[in-house]
Parts: sequence; C-alpha cells; structure tokens
Amino acid sequence: MRVLFIAALLLLIQISTPADEDPEWAKSLTTNKGPGCFNVLPAAHLTYRFGWSGIRAARADIHFYSPSRNLIRLEATGGTIGFPRSLFKLDVYHQSTANKATLRPIRFFQEEQYRNETIKTTVNFAETELTGIREKTPSDHPVKPTVFKFSPVFDLETALLWVRSQPLQIGDTESLVVWASNAPYLATVKVVGKDTLDIQGERKRAIKLDLRLKRIDKTMQLREHKLFKSGRGWLSDDNQRVPLRIEADIFIGYVFAELETMALE
Repeated sequence: MRVLFIAALLLLIQISTPADEDPEWAKSLTTNKGPGCFNVLPAAHLTYRFGWSGIRAARADIHFYSPSRNLIRLEATGGTIGFPRSLFKLDVYHQSTANKATLRPIRFFQEEQYRNETIKTTVNFAETELTGIREKTPSDHPVKPTVFKFSPVFDLETALLWVRSQPLQIGDTESLVVWASNAPYLATVKVVGKDTLDIQGERKRAIKLDLRLKRIDKTMQLREHKLFKSGRGWLSDDNQRVPLRIEADIFIGYVFAELETMALE
C-alpha cells in the first residue's frame, strides 16, 4: 500500500536501468515461491495520519477493493495538512491495479502536486519487464521511458500484500525487488517479534517487521541508500493483518504512517 510509505519514499528517488544477467543477490529473493496462504485483505476504506519526528504533517484516505474477480485495486488521495503544509505543499492521487491470484502488479499511476510543479508517474508491469514514465510540469526536458528488465518486481502495494500473505513466523525473512516511483530497490523484510500498539486509544496486537532497502544501480549492483537508513512496520496480529504503523528513519529524522480508521465494506 503505497501511501503508507509515501512520506518517506517521495524523497528517495533515483533512476536506474539494468544489465542483462541476473546478479548474485537475485539468489536471495524469496518471491519465486509465490504468495502465501493468508487471504487478501477484504474491501475496505482506511485513513492514515502521517508525521515527521512525532509531528502530524499529512493525511491519506485509501479505498481497497476488487473491481472484478481477478483484480485488486487501491485508490488513495492525501496531502500535507496544518502548519507543515505552509512549508511543504503536497497533494497526491494514486491508483494501482494488481492480479488477485499472484499479487503481481499490473499498473500504477500517481500524480503529485507540489507548490511549483506537478509530477505524474505511470508504470506498466509486463511478464519479464516494466516500463515507467515520469513527467514533470513545467519541464524543459522530453519524457524518456525507463525500462527495467527483471522479474518478479513488485510495487509498494503488492510488496506489502505479498509479505502479508506469508506465514510471518518470528525470524522469517522475505526478500523481493520493489519498484518505488521510478527506481528499483532490494527490500528485505524480517519478522522480529510480536508487539502491542496503542492505536487511537485501543490496544492492538501486532506483528513487528524490520525493513532494509538497497538501491539497485545501473549495473544491477546493490548500493547503500543515501537517504533511507532503516524502517519498521507493524501488521495487526489477527485475521486481517492490517498495516497499523510504519516508520522510516531518514536523513532528517523519522517519518511515520499510522492507522486512524478502518471500515470494511
């Protein structure tokens, strides 16, 4: 679910194109086994609050549903609010579509409206590659598609859905390639334990996850991420496994997303 990461990952964009052969790190990927047995999240409306170093800074409304038997879709709107908006104006619309059986992405579109520019990103996922187009307005440069010849690759929503579907026993580690906006990353997610969170005054049992990211450069080599240091996530430890909270340590402190409301359809 992309909006859970957007406050951090909008800052973390690098363009990359790959070499022809699979690199050594590809052997660590766990995605060829396919999705786990945990059911897909049911249709729901969710709202999340975002913040920076404990300060509330943004809000997002999410609609997750199945437009047809074989597809799942996420539509989200959000933006900065309050005093942070006077410093950093941002409004976001996002729509993504995925295969319900494989949890593989099909397409996503995102529009980011800043104070002085608008960025539109469209990514289409094929069997063995993806094509991304990132358009900035105003811009003096022609739009050039980015082609990434690798598979499987997930977007942020399907990466979360795929990890969520797995058994998630303490100590389990999942490794997958994630396309974040317009660049590929190797994401490693480890189940580090069970926890309890206070969400809107209610105690929630949670599965705690540790997140590590490595940037994949033009030669398909892994590089340290200059902005993202580490991350943590909590899924509800119940039949829904809803993302309760996500934190990302970045160069200016940490950003977070936390569940405010959820209504099943």
